[in-house]
Amino acid sequence: MDGLSFAVPGGLPVAVVLLLAFGGLVAWGFWETRALPARRRVSLRALRLSTAVMAWLCAVQPRLVREEVEEVQGRLAVLVDGSRSMTIARDGASRWDEARAALEGLGRGERQPELFRFGSTLAPLDWADVSEFAPRDDESGLAAALEELAGDDDLGAVIVVGDGASRESERLPDLDGLKVHAVSVGGDRDLRDDAIAELQADPVAFLRGDAQVRVVVRALGEGGTIPVSLVHEGAVIREALVEVEADSEAEVTLSFSPRRLGRAVYHVRIPRAADDAVPENNERSFLVRVSRDRLRVLLVAGHPTWDVRFLRSFLEADPSIDLISFFILRTTSDLTMANPDELALIPFPTDELFREHLGSFDVLLFQDFDFGPYQMASYLPRIRDYVRRGGSFAMIGGERSFGAGGYADTPIAEILPVELRPATSPPGELFVDGRFQPAVVPELARHPLVALSPDATASAELWARLAPLEGANRIRGRREGAQVLLEHPRARVEGGALPLLTVAESGEGRVLALGVDTTWRWGMTTAGAEGDGSGHERFWDRTLRWLARDPSLDPARITTDRERYGPGGRVSIGGWLRDRSYRPIPGAARVEVVTADDEVVAAAPVRPSATGEIEAVLRAPLEPGAHRVVARLEGEAEPLALEPFVVEAGGDELADPRPDPERLQRLAEATGGRYVASGAGLPALDAFDTTRRRSAGTRETRPLGGTLALLLALGLLAVELFARRRWGLR
Repeated sequence: MDGLSFAVPGGLPVAVVLLLAFGGLVAWGFWETRALPARRRVSLRALRLSTAVMAWLCAVQPRLVREEVEEVQGRLAVLVDGSRSMTIARDGASRWDEARAALEGLGRGERQPELFRFGSTLAPLDWADVSEFAPRDDESGLAAALEELAGDDDLGAVIVVGDGASRESERLPDLDGLKVHAVSVGGDRDLRDDAIAELQADPVAFLRGDAQVRVVVRALGEGGTIPVSLVHEGAVIREALVEVEADSEAEVTLSFSPRRLGRAVYHVRIPRAADDAVPENNERSFLVRVSRDRLRVLLVAGHPTWDVRFLRSFLEADPSIDLISFFILRTTSDLTMANPDELALIPFPTDELFREHLGSFDVLLFQDFDFGPYQMASYLPRIRDYVRRGGSFAMIGGERSFGAGGYADTPIAEILPVELRPATSPPGELFVDGRFQPAVVPELARHPLVALSPDATASAELWARLAPLEGANRIRGRREGAQVLLEHPRARVEGGALPLLTVAESGEGRVLALGVDTTWRWGMTTAGAEGDGSGHERFWDRTLRWLARDPSLDPARITTDRERYGPGGRVSIGGWLRDRSYRPIPGAARVEVVTADDEVVAAAPVRPSATGEIEAVLRAPLEPGAHRVVARLEGEAEPLALEPFVVEAGGDELADPRPDPERLQRLAEATGGRYVASGAGLPALDAFDTTRRRSAGTRETRPLGGTLALLLALGLLAVELFARRRWGLR
C-alpha cells in the first residue's frame, strides 16, 4: 500500500472535521446512557460507536492507492567522470589513472556496454578513445547526467566511475527505477592541501572608494598561519594573515581602492607548500568594473527659464547624479548701478571648470547658453577634445543656442550632430514660432531616447498624450552619420523635416542636439491636462543614461553566465544584437572567445531572433588570465559587443579537492545498485544487476465505496434507534 486518501471534497482536513463531529455524537451517546442497566448501556454504546464509525467511513470514502511495479531486464551503460577533479594526483597517480584502469576492466569482453562521460553536459565516449581522453570539464553534473540517461526506457542500469565530488545539491535524482552501481576512485587517499575555498567580491566598485573581497581559506591535513595576498597588475596591494586549524576553514576580508575607471582584474594568492596536492587552487581571480559612484553632470544655463528650472529640479532629485550647475543671471553688457563685484554671487569659474576639471565630468550640458560674453572661445577646443576622448555633450535649444548663440564655425560645431546657421542670419532663419507636437521618426522608434515604453503601440500613445512644445531652433540639417529621432511636423529644411532631437557619436564620445527649450511642458502642462507629468522625467532619464553610456541602452550587448571559469570551462553566452536603429540585425553573426593575446580559440554562428536575442555555448581558453567574448557580424572585423571574463587555474571545480565516496554509496543504495569502494576490486560485468523496476501505474481501491457499505451503516442506525425506543430513550 503506497498511500491512503479520502474522496470527500477537501480531503484529509474535512475527514478530520467529520471525525471530530462523529466523535462528539459518540461521546453524547455514552453520556446519556450512563443511568441504564449495565447490559443495555453496553449494547447501546456499542451500537452508537459502530454506527458512527460506519457513517464516517461512508462519508469520507477512504481510498487505498497501490503502485504497480514491473521489473524488466535492460541494457547496461558506463558513466565516467570527465571533470578536472579527476586530474588530482597523489603519489604520482591521478584519479583518472585509477578510473582508466577500472574502465579497461569493464570494457573487456565481446559485448562492451555503452560508455558516456559527464561534466557540464552528458556526451558519449568511445572505448577506443579512453586511453587518450583527458578530463578537463569545469563542472561535475552527475545528477543531471543520470536524469538524462533515465529517459532511455531500454536502459536497465548504469555503472558510475568517479570520485563523487560535485557542487550539486545533495538531492537524489528521480531516475524512474534506473539502477545505479558506483565505483569510487581516489577515495582512500588523504590529501594535504591549502586552498582558497571561496571568493566573493562585488562585480562593481567605485573609483577611489573602498571595496572588499571575502576570502575563505581551507587547510587539509595540516593547519597553521597562512598569508593571503591581494595582487593587482603584478603588485601586492594588501596582505593579511589567517589562522586555520587542520581540516577546517577560516575567513578573511581584504580591502582595496580602485584607482582607474574600467575593468580591472585582481588576484588572491596563498603560498604553495611543497606537498600541496592541488597547487592550482592556491590562486583565485576576479573581475571588477570600476565606475564613479555618482554620475557627474555639469549644467551651464544662459539665463533662468522654466525649462532650466525643470531640468535642474530633475537632476537634483536623482541621488545618483552629482550636479554642478551655473546660471548666468546677467551679462557684461547689462546696465547696472552697482559695482560688478557686489552683484555676482560667485564669478563664473571658466578656467577652473574647462581647463582643470572638465575631464572629471561624465556629461556636459549647455542649455540656452552663448559663450561669447564670457570670454570662453579659448575653451571650446577643450570641450571638443573632451568629447572626442569619450565625454558626452548636449546642447539644448533657446535664443542663445546653436546658430543664435554664435556656435557656427567654432570647435563645438565640429562635434554637434547638426549643421548650424550663422548668427548673422535673419531671425526667421534661426527660429520657428508656434506650438507643435513633435513627430517620432518611424525608422528609429525603437531608440531608447524615444521608446518611452517597450511596447511600440504604448510608446506612440504616450507621445500623443504629451503636451505640445512651443518654438524651435532652426538649423541647416543633420550631419552625415547622425540620427534624427524627433522632427518638426511642419517646418522644413533642405533634405526634409526640421530635426528637433539629433544624436551621434563623435570620436569616442556622444553628442546630442535638442532644438527646443520647452520640454518642461511635458511635465507641468501634461500633468494638468492628463494627470501624469512623468513624461518629462522619463525622457530626461533616458537621455542622461544614453549620454553616460548605460550598457542597458546599448543596441548590442552580450553577457556570460559567470565571470570566472576554469580552463576549458563551458561558457553560456546570451544577449542581444541590434543595429544603430535598434532593430534586430537581419544577417548572420558570430560570437568568439578571444584570449588576452587576441587569439580566437572558439567561435559559433548565431542568428538573432525577432527581438534581437542570441544564445550560444563555447569553451573557455585553457590558459588562465583575462579573456573576452566578442560578437561580430559575419565577415566583419569590428566587434558589435564584447564582455570580459576570467579563467582561473583552479576555479570552483578544484576549490574543494576532497573525493566524496559517501555520495556515490548513498546513490547506489537508494537505487538498489552495488557500491564498489575501489577500482581495484572491480567485479565482472555479469555481477552488476541490470533489472529496472519501473512503475506500471497505480491501482485505487475503495473498500467502502459500494451500496453494501451504505446499507450496513443505515442498518446499524435503524437497530440503534429501535433499541433506544425499546429501552425508553429518544
